[in-house]
Amino acid sequence: MDVRTRPTTLSSQMRNFGSSVKSAVFIVGTSILLLAAARNSLTWHLQHIWGVSHNFWQTVWLSFISMFASEKSLFFGGTAIVTLVSFWSYNIFLLFVDITGRPKFLQAYKIQEDKNVPVDIKKVKKGILVVVLNEVMGGAFLYLCYPLFLWRGVSCGPELPTFQCVLLHLVACVLVEEVLFYYSHRLLHHPKLYKHVHKVHHEWTAPIGIVGLYSHPIENILSNHIPVFCGPLLVGCHVSTMWLWMAMALLNTSNSHSGYHFPSFPSAEQHDYHHLKFNQCYGVLGILDRLHNTDGQFRASKNYQRHIMYFGLTPLKQVFPEEVPEKSAKGE
Repeated sequence: MDVRTRPTTLSSQMRNFGSSVKSAVFIVGTSILLLAAARNSLTWHLQHIWGVSHNFWQTVWLSFISMFASEKSLFFGGTAIVTLVSFWSYNIFLLFVDITGRPKFLQAYKIQEDKNVPVDIKKVKKGILVVVLNEVMGGAFLYLCYPLFLWRGVSCGPELPTFQCVLLHLVACVLVEEVLFYYSHRLLHHPKLYKHVHKVHHEWTAPIGIVGLYSHPIENILSNHIPVFCGPLLVGCHVSTMWLWMAMALLNTSNSHSGYHFPSFPSAEQHDYHHLKFNQCYGVLGILDRLHNTDGQFRASKNYQRHIMYFGLTPLKQVFPEEVPEKSAKGE
C-alpha cells in the first residue's frame, strides 16, 4: 500500500511546491508593480523632506570620502565602520541589560521571561567570539565579491543618489532578502544540514541580540551574507544606499534576536517564536511564511496578537495575557 501511494504523495508535494513558488512570484511581482505605481505620489511628498536636508548630507558625504585615499579603501573602510557600529552599538546595550538585569523595568518587556535570567556568562563569551570570527569571515567574503560589485556598478562617487532612487533600491533589497533568507533558512532546517550546521544557531532557544550573527561558518555565508549582499548587487546601488541597507539589516537581526519587545520597536515576537518552536516562522517579513503556511502555530498563539509595533508602555504580555485553563469540576 505504501509503495503504491508514495509516487502519488511525491507528485502532490511537487505540485504544491510548484504552486507555492508561482504564488510567491505573483506576490513579490505584484508588490513591485504596486510600489512602482505609487512611487510618484509617495516620493513627491517625501522628496520635499529629503530635499531640505540633501545639501547637508551631501556636505557630510564629501567630507567623509575625503578621508579615504581610494574608492577601494572607502568601500571597505566605510563598510567596516557602518557594520560594526550598527551591530555593536545596539548589542552592547542589550548585553548590559541581559548581564546586569538593569534597568530592572525593562525585564517586563522580555518575551520569554523565564529564560536567560540571568544570562549564562560563559555562553555569552563564546557567542561574542563566534560573532567576531563571523564578522572577519564576512569581511573576507565581501573582499572576494568586490569585483562583482565593481562589475555591477556599485558606485562610491561624490554625488549622493536621489531619495526616489534610495527608496526603490531599499525596497528591492528587502524583497530579495525575504526570498533568499526564507528558502536558505528552510534549507538549513533539513535534518542532514540542521544537525551539522544550523544547530549551532539554535543552541539559544531564547535568543539574545548577538545571536543574530552566532552561527556555523557555512550558515554565516549562505544565510546571513548572501541574502543581504544580493540586493545591492542586483540593483547596482550607490555604496551609501548599500550601507544604509546593511545597517537596517543588522539592526533588524539584532532586534529580532534580542528577546525583548520594547515599546515603539519593531516586534521580535515572530523570530523569537522560531527559536522556541524550531519549525515555525522562517522568514523576515512573514510573507512567505504565510504563503507556505509555516506560521500556522504562531498565528494561533498569543505571540501573534503581540506581534505589533506598540507605542504604549504597558508590556504586551499584560495587554494580551496567556489564557489560564479553567479548573475542571473534579479539580474544584
